[in-house]
Amino acid sequence: MPRINCLGVLVVDALSGPLSRYPEPRVCSQVVTQSVRFAAGGGAANTGNALAKLGLDVGVFSKVGDDPNGAFLRSELAQAGVDTRGIRVAAGESTPFTFVGIHPDGDRTFIHTPGANRTFSPADLDLEALFAADILLYQDCWVLPQLDGEPGARLLAEARRRGLKTALDECWGLGPRRDVLETMLPHCTYFLPSVDDLRTIYPDWPPERLVAHFLSLGVESVVLKMGSAGCLVARGAERIQVSALHVRVVDTTGAGDCWDAGFLAALMHGEDVVAATRIGHACAAYCIEHIGGAAGIPDYASACRRAQ
Repeated sequence: MPRINCLGVLVVDALSGPLSRYPEPRVCSQVVTQSVRFAAGGGAANTGNALAKLGLDVGVFSKVGDDPNGAFLRSELAQAGVDTRGIRVAAGESTPFTFVGIHPDGDRTFIHTPGANRTFSPADLDLEALFAADILLYQDCWVLPQLDGEPGARLLAEARRRGLKTALDECWGLGPRRDVLETMLPHCTYFLPSVDDLRTIYPDWPPERLVAHFLSLGVESVVLKMGSAGCLVARGAERIQVSALHVRVVDTTGAGDCWDAGFLAALMHGEDVVAATRIGHACAAYCIEHIGGAAGIPDYASACRRAQ
C-alpha cells in the first residue's frame, strides 16, 4: 500500500471551553468552562490520525518523554492504526503539552510546554524507515528548533533524491522565521501554509505575491490556506481559487492538519492538486464540527462525497 510518513510534533492537548477570558491575578483569579477533554494533538498526531481514518498507511516520526503523557500519545495513535515505531521515547524528558482554550466562536488559544520538541534532532530518526514512503510530510516547521532550517532541508533534499514527494506545513510554534522557512522550500514538492502565520514575516504581501515568491524558490505547487476564504492553488503560471465549505464552527483546533490529511490522501488516490484541495476542505470541515484535532474524520469515500 502507498505510504505517507509524517515528521513533526506530538502533544497531549487539554481542550477546555467555552472560554470567554483567561484568569488575571487579583482581578479574576478563576474562570469556569463547561468541559475538558484530553486528546492526542500536534501536527504529526492530527494529520497521522486523520490519514489513518481515511484508510492510508501512515507512520509518525516524533519524540516524547518517558512519562504517562508519552505513553498516552503512543497508545492513542496505535489504536487509530498509525505506525508508531518512529516515535523516540526519551528518558528524563517531558512530553509536550498544550492547554487549548476553545472560545465561544470556535477559535482557540494555546498555553504550550514544548518538552521533547526542543531536543528532537536528526539523531533521533531512523532515516531508512523515514524514507520508506511515497510522501514525506514535514508537518511542523517553526516548532522543532533542532530540525528546522538546514537539518530539515537536508532531510527533504534526501527524500527527493530517493524519489519521494515532499510536503511542508508550518505552525506558529516558537515563532515564524523567514530564513528557516526559505532554506527548506527549495526541496518541497508541495508547500501548504496558512496565510495568517505568514503575515508576520511577509507583512502586507497579498496572496498572489506570496505564492509567486514560494514558486520562485523552487516549490512545485503551493496551496495557500486562507481560512473561510478557501485556498489559493498555485503551480507554474496557474492560479486557482478553491472555496471553503460552509460549516457550523465548534472548534478549529487541527483544521489545517486535517486539511493536509485530506489533500495528501487525495494525491495518493491519483487526484490532481485542485481536486485534492477540495477533499482537504472536506476533511477540515469535519474537524471544525467536532472538538479535537482529528475528531470527526470519516473514511475517504465519505470525504470525497462531501467535497463534491
